[in-house]
Parts: sequence; structure tokens; C-alpha cells
Amino acid sequence: MSLIEQRNRFLSFAFAAADILIETDLNGLTCYAAGATATLGEPSIESGGVDFSQRLDRTSRPIVTALMRSLKPGRRVGPVRVAVGGREAQLSAWLLGDDDRIRWAMSFSALNAPAEVDPQAFSRTAQGAIATARESGVPMTMSVLQIDGIEDINRLIGAKRADMLRQAVTAECTNTVGTGGVAKQVDTARIALIHPASADLKALCASIEELLQDNTLKNTRVRIDSIPDAPELEPEIAIQAFLHAVNMAADSANVLDVQSLQKVAAEMMEDTRRRMNEIRATIAGRVIEPHAQAIVELSTGKVAHYELLLRLPGGQPVSESVGFAESTGLIYEIDMAMVEIAANFLRDDFDRPALAVNLSGRSLENPAWGKKFLQMLADLRIDRRRLHFELTETATVKNVKAANAVIQKIRERGHRVCLDDFGAGAAGFQYLRDFPADVVKIDGSYMRHQKMDERDTAILQGMVSLCQSLKLDTVAEMIETEQRAKQMQALGVTYGQGYYFGKPLPLKMLSDPRRLPSRAA
Repeated sequence: MSLIEQRNRFLSFAFAAADILIETDLNGLTCYAAGATATLGEPSIESGGVDFSQRLDRTSRPIVTALMRSLKPGRRVGPVRVAVGGREAQLSAWLLGDDDRIRWAMSFSALNAPAEVDPQAFSRTAQGAIATARESGVPMTMSVLQIDGIEDINRLIGAKRADMLRQAVTAECTNTVGTGGVAKQVDTARIALIHPASADLKALCASIEELLQDNTLKNTRVRIDSIPDAPELEPEIAIQAFLHAVNMAADSANVLDVQSLQKVAAEMMEDTRRRMNEIRATIAGRVIEPHAQAIVELSTGKVAHYELLLRLPGGQPVSESVGFAESTGLIYEIDMAMVEIAANFLRDDFDRPALAVNLSGRSLENPAWGKKFLQMLADLRIDRRRLHFELTETATVKNVKAANAVIQKIRERGHRVCLDDFGAGAAGFQYLRDFPADVVKIDGSYMRHQKMDERDTAILQGMVSLCQSLKLDTVAEMIETEQRAKQMQALGVTYGQGYYFGKPLPLKMLSDPRRLPSRAA
């Protein structure tokens, strides 16, 4: 080894302060490796001639290509976040300028689940980035990168090339925001960026335009619209408001053509901040009037339990607020508040009727919420058979494993679990396979037709028969007539719910068991 090579390697180690140092040629093939190389798999990367990028997780490989594209002699790029075997690491690269080797330094973080497994990863990482930047006095910016004209990209260049292009674009964004920022694919055409205000967005646009040209996509346009961080907002609120604004903007193309994203997003964020604070104040001050609706055993007409419903004073429904809460993350606080209300109601008097509390799938898959919730359950001093839980399908569950772990512990502690809205949207047969439940509630859409034809009856009969074979009880909701109640009983449905059995009542009216309504089917 020449003196120059020895010096360069020494400098590389001095700059690295990393777990692994790797040298590659300009094509990314390894020439030298030292450190914790076993983490990069077999055969050993130290043998040389190995494509370094292939040792990273598939979604991180384009990041290596992006870094190599941006390298210039004497310049260091990174660090950026990559993943190896699901474990997060920081990767940097540089050219010293007097040889043809790229030096790579990789440092592993504590074990982390990748974003595909942990759907809250982006929000949590973004909040951390904002908080750290504020403490350091680094101005941050929230941006949306949009590529117009790629709606039909799979047809234009083929699905495989389209997937590779999307990965390359994401890699360029990850490289640009660095470890002080975060990038998240929102949909096919948009990526949300949380980054230092100093990030070179013009260079990012140029790099992506070059990628589009390389893939013969000429009738496209790359644009980035940005708004500055709002230091007066808590990092959690700022990120939640930004994401909600981005989601709303997806359906507001006409508005965005008239006004700048800066103004629209600022208005959305201000409105989001106001609504979030209103909901938080409502929850914290218990300025709510929870109601309960009877769920009746069809064979006897007796009330089995009541579903606890969130209502504003006067019984006003809050369906719009619940949807808003799910899109901003406030659903965690609502779910916890409703569990506390139910627990207090049941703890005060052992003669009170059983209650079922709705839990959003989004809450169940949130590790922090699940830990707090399970601790609350462990501390309860009630008959656990009188507190049931319904898993709602309004927020699509992505982390099935995390949600399933919470559901299993709920059941182990003696609580019954109901799968809500079965047969609607994503709540289908896969949910029966993925989630352990005791009861299945058939979606009310099957009850809306005044007359059920043979097709409707056959579908319902099939669902009920499947549940019976799995030893699951069933609930038919939105029952409004005696005839419909009898039809459901004839099909083998276990329980019924709807105006025929009674409208939702204020929870305080159920304090006296003698006032409980019942109606035979």
C-alpha cells in the first residue's frame, strides 16, 4: 500500500467515527471494509468486489446511488438515514480527490422498526427533528415536492421501471434533507419533506428532473412548495397540522392554482391548530355528553350491553370531529378518554350494565398508546366481562402485528373484543384471519335496503355462517323494524342494534338498572 493510500485510509478512519468504514470504486464495488462488517451479511464484504448497495435494505439502495451521483472531489455528503435488516443507520460518503475511491462511513442507531412496520415512524421522527432543530436554533421548513404528469407512469415506462424511479426520487429527497430532516412519500406524485431551511431544493428539483429525463418522461414538471416551521406550535401539533394540510391539499388542486401553497397551508394549519386545541380542550374538560345505545340479544330481547358513543352536549354527533381526530392523531386522546369514562362508570356501581368502547385501529397500532392503555387496564378494579372493546375500521390498520398484540392482551385480561363494520371496505375476511375477536358486527350498509333480495340474504347468510364456524357471535346494526330483527334472528345473528331497540341515551340515564329499556325481537 502506497503512502498516499495509507494516508487516505487514516483520514477516512479519522473522519468516520463510525461502526463500519467501507471503500468502493466509483461503481460501488467494495475494495476494503473494516469494523462491524458482519452486520452487512454473508459472504463477508471484506472479500472485495461486492456491490455495497445490495447489502442495504431494498428501499435504501437507491440512496447509495443518489449519494454517488452527488459526490464531488473533496466534498462529503450525508449523513443520511438508511436501513440494514430493518435496523436504522446513518451513512456518509466522500471523495478525497486524489484517488478513485469512495469512502463510506456507517453508524448504527438503536434498534428501530422500519417505517413500513411502524406507521407512526415518520410523524415521530419529524417531531424529533423539529424539536432538535429548535433547540439548536436551526430554522426548519416543511415542503411538498410534487411531480406533475406522472399519474400514468406505470403504463408509460412499465411497473418495474416506475418503481425504481420512485425509489430513486425518494433517495434524492432523503439525501437532500439529511439526518436533520425527514422525507415521506404521500402518494404517487407527492413527497412531504421536513428539512433545514438551508437545504438546496433547487438542486433537488434539478436532480429529479434529470431522473425523469433519463426515463424518457418529458411532459412532466417538478415543483416544491414550502412553508416555514411555526415555532409557536408544539412540534407534535405542527407536524400533525402539516400532514393534515397536505392530505387536504390533495383534493384542492383548483384552489392551489389560484393561491400559493404558502397561504393555503398557513390557513389550513391555523384552522387545524384551532380545531385541535378545541378538541383537546373538550376532552380535557370533559365537555362531552357520552351516550350509550343498547345491543340486544335477539333470541330473548334482553339488553346484553351498551355501546358507548362520543357526543357533544345535547347529544350532537361528532363523526366529523372523529374523522379529523384520526387524520391528526388526536384519536389517541379521544380513545383514552372514552375508556376512562367507561371504567369510571362501571367502577362506581357493580349493578350497572356492561359497556363496549370503540378503539381506533390507529390507536391499537401505536406502541406508546398501547403501553399506556394496557397499564390502565391492569389497574382496573371491575368485572372485566362488563367492559368490551370494538375495533373500528375508519383508520386502516397497517401494523397488524402491533395491533394484534394489544388485542390479544385485552382478551387475556377477560375483555371481549368486537370487530366493527365487518363487510365494509378493508374490514373483510382478512381481518377475521389477522385479528383475534369474540364478536363481529356486520356493517349497517347491509340493513339499509327496505327489502332484502336473495343476493343480500345469501351474502349475509354466508357471513353469519362463517362467523359461526369460527365460534364468533354476530351483531347486526341499524335494525329499525321488527321484521328486520326477525330476519336477522332467522339468519342466526346473535345480537341486534338500532332504533328499533332504542336510540342512544345519555350515559347518566343508565346509572339506574331499573330504567334500562328492553324489547323482545
